[in-house]
Amino acid sequence: MNANFLRHLVLPEEEKQLSSAQDDEQLLDALLKHRYLLMIDWKGEEEPNQIGDFLKTRAAALKPGFDLDTESVYRSLQEEAAGFEPGDSVPFLLKSFQQLLKKEKLAIVQLDRGDDSYYISLTTDKNAKDLKKQSSEVWAWRPAGQGTGEVLYTVYCSCGSMNVWQVKRGEVITESNCDDCNREIFDKDGKSSLPVQKDYV
Repeated sequence: MNANFLRHLVLPEEEKQLSSAQDDEQLLDALLKHRYLLMIDWKGEEEPNQIGDFLKTRAAALKPGFDLDTESVYRSLQEEAAGFEPGDSVPFLLKSFQQLLKKEKLAIVQLDRGDDSYYISLTTDKNAKDLKKQSSEVWAWRPAGQGTGEVLYTVYCSCGSMNVWQVKRGEVITESNCDDCNREIFDKDGKSSLPVQKDYV
């Protein structure tokens, strides 16, 4: 387990709470348990102000005395929400909070786990750059909001042809056939009898 990135993610006094982790999965569990990392479903927050409360707490830990204005961001969300599609709220919140945090030289970072959840944390601008350099196959860090919020579906047909679709998260591909042999790849319910590879981009 390579945990060199921890010094860029948590404060020195916080590292001791993570010292019992024996492998990468245990470390991930500890980061989530002690709320140094927050997991959010792509569809949106499970609790009111979940992202805002998390960022407010982490910002106060990194910059004692700083009080993140979460109310204005959630007011803006309510004003904009009528035109949102499923999955639009989290990118909106991350972008809005990042604009406020930028003035304090703080950056929201995202751990890319290759699934459709957001794993976010907060660090300083400098540490965000160092985190990116510390990325590995297991711990791939990037600035939050860099992804498109889309999913790349790849299916290899039995005829050998590679078929690719790029759609928004939550969008279902239906009644789609192989480009070469016209075999059904996705049925009317979005199900496929062939292996489907998903990449979140």
